[in-house]
Amino acid sequence: MANSQSVSNCLYNLIYTDFNEEFSRNSTFYYNIQYPSFFNFSNGYFFANPSILNNVSTLIKEDVNDFRDGLAKEEQDYNSTVSNDKPEEKRIYSAFSNFAVTFNKNHLLSVIVNVLGFSGNSLPKYDTLYNYNYDLLTGNKIALKDIFNPGVDYIKVITDYVSYKINQNKDLYFENVEFFITDDQAFYLEDDGLVVYFDAGQIAKEEFGTSKFKLTFSKFAPYIHPRFYCEGTNLKRRIYRR
Repeated sequence: MANSQSVSNCLYNLIYTDFNEEFSRNSTFYYNIQYPSFFNFSNGYFFANPSILNNVSTLIKEDVNDFRDGLAKEEQDYNSTVSNDKPEEKRIYSAFSNFAVTFNKNHLLSVIVNVLGFSGNSLPKYDTLYNYNYDLLTGNKIALKDIFNPGVDYIKVITDYVSYKINQNKDLYFENVEFFITDDQAFYLEDDGLVVYFDAGQIAKEEFGTSKFKLTFSKFAPYIHPRFYCEGTNLKRRIYRR
């Protein structure tokens, strides 16, 4: 692995995140979905294009609603086949979502939304993590190659690291598991690293949930573009002491 190097400076985006929640219940279907909306602060020094923020907010809401509505239709299709004289065979379906803003610096935004769908069982039938990685200057999606310096074989860097982590804990993954990192690999950003992930059931048993691998910026510093590996200068973290 690469040695660390000095971190560059950057600014936290002054963006307000609005929390939205919708919930409802009937005898066979329940949902409680949460999703964010993003707005500029009126007195901020940095303003993202409002249409970009609106596009990201709308996309997230539509994805969450589509998941909920899809599960509701699945519930209706299944329970409509159950005989009226056997109500005990009906299944209760439920849909949930939650979100986190994981990176919000240097005109870059990364958001994750976890959607869960249940069908009468304790384990989720659906467990999917959506990611939204955007450049707030252009409105373009952030690609994997954008995170790395020019000339870096980022596919090999990520593949080697994921292979290394899997070999460290082989019992957590399918035997002789195979995976392929491509340009459309699912990922999101955190302040201290790039997280690539695989959906539940893709490389490990579904009950283990999403399989995540973090490439910490400090360990891969020579490979990482300074827009991503940076330290905010306009926000002081409060330290609580006991």
